[in-house]
Amino acid sequence: MKLGFFFGAGAEVGYGLPSGGKFAIDLFRQDVSTHKKQLREELNSLPITSNYATSWLPEGYKTKSIHSFGKNEFTNLIESSIEYRKSEIIRRLSNFDAEADKAMKDLNIDKEVLHDLFKNVMEKDYGDELYAHAIKMNRLLADEIKLFSSEFFSALLDAIKSEHDTTDAQKYAAAFLQLLVGAHGQDLVKRLNQELFEEAPDDIPIFDDVSGMFRIEFSRAGLTALELLLDERRNFDPESDNLFELLAAISQQILENLFTTVLDYQSLIDNHFRYLYSPKTEWAKFTKMLVFLRATREYIVKQLEDAGELPDYGYYHDLSKVNDLGVEISAIGTANYNNLVESISNELGYEIPPVKHLNGGVNDYYNPYKNSVFSTDDANQIPADQIHVPFILTQSGLKPLTSVDMSRRYVGLFDDYKTSDAIVVIGYGFNIDDSHINGLFRQVIEEDQKDLYWISLETDGTADEQKRDLVRRLRISSAYRNNVTVVPVNPETREIAGVNWLEHISALIDGNEG
Repeated sequence: MKLGFFFGAGAEVGYGLPSGGKFAIDLFRQDVSTHKKQLREELNSLPITSNYATSWLPEGYKTKSIHSFGKNEFTNLIESSIEYRKSEIIRRLSNFDAEADKAMKDLNIDKEVLHDLFKNVMEKDYGDELYAHAIKMNRLLADEIKLFSSEFFSALLDAIKSEHDTTDAQKYAAAFLQLLVGAHGQDLVKRLNQELFEEAPDDIPIFDDVSGMFRIEFSRAGLTALELLLDERRNFDPESDNLFELLAAISQQILENLFTTVLDYQSLIDNHFRYLYSPKTEWAKFTKMLVFLRATREYIVKQLEDAGELPDYGYYHDLSKVNDLGVEISAIGTANYNNLVESISNELGYEIPPVKHLNGGVNDYYNPYKNSVFSTDDANQIPADQIHVPFILTQSGLKPLTSVDMSRRYVGLFDDYKTSDAIVVIGYGFNIDDSHINGLFRQVIEEDQKDLYWISLETDGTADEQKRDLVRRLRISSAYRNNVTVVPVNPETREIAGVNWLEHISALIDGNEG
């Protein structure tokens, strides 16, 4: 049995590494002064009479200011997130108690301890009084707002009404309200702009001239959330006996968990990546993107180093079962940037083919001058006569995907999948900003009739519910629906009905072949 595998960020969460957009927030908190200094040294070392310097770089490049992303870019990031991920924001805020439960689990806060503490301080039971009927949002925005039915949000509001110091609670409650109004408001604005006139003649163009006049003032819609996210993360004691400190800690975790999944930094890359090709045109944006990519690579590498000794279990460890199950690993692709799967396979002694990093990796470097990708695990091997940037976060970097090196990765992985009996996808969400990867799966399913098995989490819904969502995300024709199988596993054990995910899939395929 030949299986091709594809891994996303979720496959590495169990190893203590950040998932998806988790590092996006921290990137804007980082001190990038060392990267600015390094870039200055590189610019000063370039031969000033070379064709590269005279034709590609702007005059005075050695002394021009070097810029980095700051509050303005993060404001735009939140604006884009509210605009394009509003449905997800509303969904998460509508399930606020589930978000609070997850945050408490992340912080190791005992829910019963919080309930007891709330009763002692507020002199009433947690969840006894809700604000569902006390607060009504304008029906133009929404008919039903579930946030005010939340036990945790109601507890926050109770805390704010008390005579204690509730500065932190007020900030977080305001942030959630701003996001709620911003997301619903964006929906209303969209409807107004698209349906300004219920009826109008098609052959009179002036009606088009007044459409699209309304917009949300996003600088206010996410202002409090922005300030809380950009401030250095506060360390709250999860064992504190201070109710208001615990409420603030949980709120902080909810906010970060929310933005981990909804931050839309595709727009950030879209707006800046192209300036890597034209430093003469926009030197500020050129240096911002360059410094950002270098800081991102450093953060990713540091996360792996700071993780210390990794657990001896996880999806990459599970691959060691392949020999016992008679499985041949025909291909491995990944949206992740590090080389963790390679190091674990070497440690455990199971063979894997070369891993194809479709979004680039920590060993990949990109030369925008030549539109070429250079791979090395020794930074000293990077050519010093031209500027290279780490090749990561390239969901929207279309030009690098046209380079011969990257084209070979995609075509090679696709060809390997075509020779596989099935494809197994783990920890990857098939999000819209990964459409360049999603198209690869869609084509191998529809044109080559390959079966795809998606390892998901049982906490995200039933297999049928998640399958409907997956078919929609992949845009698969209904005729190929049966080629997709969702395997919801326990997040901790990676098992379904007590059976390891890999053993389960192996048995499914054997049964189908039988």
